[in-house]
Amino acid sequence: MIESLIVLIILIIVLGIVVFVINMLIDLIPMDPRFKQVAKVLLILVAVLILIMRALPLAGISLGHI
Repeated sequence: MIESLIVLIILIIVLGIVVFVINMLIDLIPMDPRFKQVAKVLLILVAVLILIMRALPLAGISLGHI
């Protein structure tokens, strides 16, 4: 159980760094501010979904064959 929590904490740290870097790259790309906002929202959504998929087994919820 403690190993799973450590892995989850490491995942949160790595995912946070990756989201931060991609977010900075999105800001550097010249495009319409609406599209930038959509890209940032999609980035956060994907990161949260990855985090939820990794955290659900810790709560005892099986994801099947995923």
